[in-house]
Amino acid sequence: MIDFFRSDLYLMKKMKVTYILPIIFLLSSLLVGVIYIRINLNALMVEDPTAASSISGDVYVDEEGSFGETYVNSLSEGFSAGFNAAQEEEVEAEPEETERPGFFSGGMMYESSVCDFFSVITSASTLLILVGLFAAFLFANDIRGGFRKNMIKINPNRWIPFLSKVATVLVYNILFLIFSFITAFLCIALMGKSIHFDFNLDFFGMLALRLLTMFAFSMLIALITCFTKSTALGMVASLIFGMGILDLVFYFLDLLVAFIGMKLDFTVPSGFSLSNYTITGIASMLQPGMSSKLILRAVIVCVCFIAVSIFGSGYLNQKRDIH
Repeated sequence: MIDFFRSDLYLMKKMKVTYILPIIFLLSSLLVGVIYIRINLNALMVEDPTAASSISGDVYVDEEGSFGETYVNSLSEGFSAGFNAAQEEEVEAEPEETERPGFFSGGMMYESSVCDFFSVITSASTLLILVGLFAAFLFANDIRGGFRKNMIKINPNRWIPFLSKVATVLVYNILFLIFSFITAFLCIALMGKSIHFDFNLDFFGMLALRLLTMFAFSMLIALITCFTKSTALGMVASLIFGMGILDLVFYFLDLLVAFIGMKLDFTVPSGFSLSNYTITGIASMLQPGMSSKLILRAVIVCVCFIAVSIFGSGYLNQKRDIH
């Protein structure tokens, strides 16, 4: 087991995709950082202070008097005020100019902490897609052929090399999560107002659940890759599941459940959705300070996906005929 694990770690170090995926995440996070940290969207809605013109010499019309009488009285008052002002030194006061906020003066997360921005960039589907792509490449490596395929072919107990790959994927997920935090730190350091981390127990709990969802999604993609024996189909599954394309299917299934409930005269719980019990649905709701109910649901869903995916893909790997 140790020898297989060391071999898989060496393979991970040599694979180009190991380094390409973090670069993609870094570039996407920098783009998100520019939008959320630097761009001040409120500047687009602020009117130009020089556009507002003040109207001098407004005439107040008394309701009891006529317009003519009011106009004559205003002229006489204006003449007296002007005559008295002429006896003194005339000083013109320039109106104060209001500074217009700049477009890059700071966005909604300009003053946020590194932990807050880390929660933002890891809640998107990019993180799941990238770790899923790595799992597809790693588990399909033994299918494509070569020396590693021959090792698996002659090994009577294929569970050992399979579990070695599972451990390698877990290591890569941990490293990717660390790299994600470093990326969040770089974005705040380059574009934020100040650097502060704001560590707390809620953040570390969210971090553990984030790793659990990443590992569960990777194992799901590994199951699809082992079942189809295709790297391409594993990559496609990672993109489809990660981007939430199946959410439309879940939406129609929710409507079907509501329709069946109406016909059978039972009430569907408020806020019920099948997508809340998927890995992508759970991953999008993870954030510091979440409720204990959501934490329990996330743990149960991820553990179920991990158990089924590992057993299914391991069984297929053990029983399939390798030519």
